[in-house]
Amino acid sequence: MGRRGKFLSALFTLPALLALLAAPAPRAQSRAGYIPYSDARPVFDALRAELIPADFRDKTAAQREAMWDAWVARRDADIRARVADGDEDSVINLLLYGTSFTKRPRPTERQIADLVERPAAALVWLRPRIDDLVAGMAAPGGNERLQFAREVLRGKEGDAKRYLEQRAIEMSATGALRTRALLDASSTTTDKVTVFRDRGLSSDTSIFIDYAIDATLDALQGGRQLGAATVRRVAIVGPGLDFSDKLDGYDFYPPQTIQPFAIVDTLKRLGLAASDVQVTAFDLSPRVLAHLDSVRMRARGGQAYQVVLPRNLDQSWSPPLVGYWQRFGDRIGAKGPVVAPPPNAGRAQVRTILVRPDVALSVTPRDLNIVLQRPETGESFDVVLATNILLYYDVFEQSLAGINIAKMLRPGGFLLTNDRIFELPTTPLTGIGYTDVTYMSLAGIGNTGARIIWYQHQ
Repeated sequence: MGRRGKFLSALFTLPALLALLAAPAPRAQSRAGYIPYSDARPVFDALRAELIPADFRDKTAAQREAMWDAWVARRDADIRARVADGDEDSVINLLLYGTSFTKRPRPTERQIADLVERPAAALVWLRPRIDDLVAGMAAPGGNERLQFAREVLRGKEGDAKRYLEQRAIEMSATGALRTRALLDASSTTTDKVTVFRDRGLSSDTSIFIDYAIDATLDALQGGRQLGAATVRRVAIVGPGLDFSDKLDGYDFYPPQTIQPFAIVDTLKRLGLAASDVQVTAFDLSPRVLAHLDSVRMRARGGQAYQVVLPRNLDQSWSPPLVGYWQRFGDRIGAKGPVVAPPPNAGRAQVRTILVRPDVALSVTPRDLNIVLQRPETGESFDVVLATNILLYYDVFEQSLAGINIAKMLRPGGFLLTNDRIFELPTTPLTGIGYTDVTYMSLAGIGNTGARIIWYQHQ
């Protein structure tokens, strides 16, 4: 991930607005219910006292039950408030790496390191980028990212430059501390699997994790854990929205979601998808849900969904990852016009896929907080994906999420995640295997990649 990776871990467009006006009806809201105390009680019984929320530590079981409903409602509001913090983090990543609002080159790894090690020196390159971003937000035109940044920073107009400066330095320092904690041999497993528990909920995503899921489903098929045409219903917890990722920060194309379409592409390629495969994308970010709503609205009018796939040629991607990037989308759409990166985006090769409207309509967004809620409509899924999401929660919350996910899975169904969860005796989720994949090799660090763990509903 390099030194950069170490230190940093809306408005509709006109076509979308026209589709909205033509849409026959708004998105149907699914019913979601809070997890009852009867389901949460085994978590209290299984965890050490220091892993239980402070509100409950000195309480009897009867007192906890009496407090439960009110606590859950408050905690749901607290978790949803973290979305705003994650949005601000995304704006800072745009500031640091974006190329759509400035002609200045992206900072080097040394300059990014200076944000932590020599903040005064970093201001030499940071302040001109801040000037350009603030100017862009003042007149964003059709740039959705600048429109969103202006909305996120609303109320800070009088002090926006100072705020961006301080937030960039603070965010970099916090990221460095988290990285050191992960690399520290003395760090506990709990610290490592909950490393972002105090951070804003970020929606950023990339093709890397979708390659890891592709390899995992290939392994499950090869081991005959999944049979041909057996996957009919898929749930994605936190589908993500590519705003400005933490590694490359590409922003020369509109914000996009990838995983809902990547999973359909993989299932079809492997022959695992039923003819009527459907994907439900659960999220609590209004921005993510609105984006997926607009995708469906345009698809009802026959419009394809564009997915842009940049590849940083200065990174040593593994051959299997390159192969995945080359074939991505061949089962769900067609090649589209190549979007050329600006000169200050560095060396990048770009593919564009136009996802067919019928595939876009197979994806349904729903508002859900997986820690505290589960669908009340009796839905049963064959596969649930929860990637780069559970590490934003503490062990208690991860355990509640595991219970909710188990309720959503059919017997024999799979949860696939790159975030290890603690298996409770009363939860029918059992880890039965894992898939290791390599993304790239980086000088001074070695191979980087992911481990996808297979949890099966027993």
